[in-house]
Amino acid sequence: MVQRRIAAVAAYLPERVVTNQELITSYGLPHAADWLHEATGVAERRFAGATETTLSMAAAVLRELIEVGRLRDPFVDVFIMTGDDGGGGDAGGAAFAACMAGLVPALAIDLTPAQGGFAAAVELANRHLDRGCRRVLIVASDVRSRRLREGQPWGNHQITEILGDGATGVLLERVDGLGAEVPPRCAEPPSSRGSQPFLSAAHANRG
Repeated sequence: MVQRRIAAVAAYLPERVVTNQELITSYGLPHAADWLHEATGVAERRFAGATETTLSMAAAVLRELIEVGRLRDPFVDVFIMTGDDGGGGDAGGAAFAACMAGLVPALAIDLTPAQGGFAAAVELANRHLDRGCRRVLIVASDVRSRRLREGQPWGNHQITEILGDGATGVLLERVDGLGAEVPPRCAEPPSSRGSQPFLSAAHANRG
């Protein structure tokens, strides 16, 4: 039976803290701050700054994972990125985020939130590990506040009050059993069934 472990965990949060009261005052949400806290359990959230994007936050998480995971050779078999940029046009780009972090994945995969987000990324990572891959990185990076800041709240304010920005990631490693032989590098071929994630070439091929 294939064993796997979480070898490293990392996160990135923008500096700007937005409290419930600021959210109500600045964006006109029709709630009291105390009610908002009681109803959602959220007291504050982070909003990305002008230079913080899904790609820049993902790259920051990747650099921390490389350090925490002690990846002297920053090679991983698969890097999976999922994210929501709030319609700003920056979603995707796993290969670019890897390049920004100095990471060398054999395969970079973009998953959209509609494809299941982080949960789908974990399931896909496990399939790669089952097929013999040694190391798989997953990063989720979101700038969901953009819709609110641009005056496009979701669901008549039913979701906007809990949206925030940030990124998180994990490094998953295969743990071999006795007598197991694992190829040093591998990449799962795309399946012919169902909707497919966008597959990006490794950044080394971009020149």
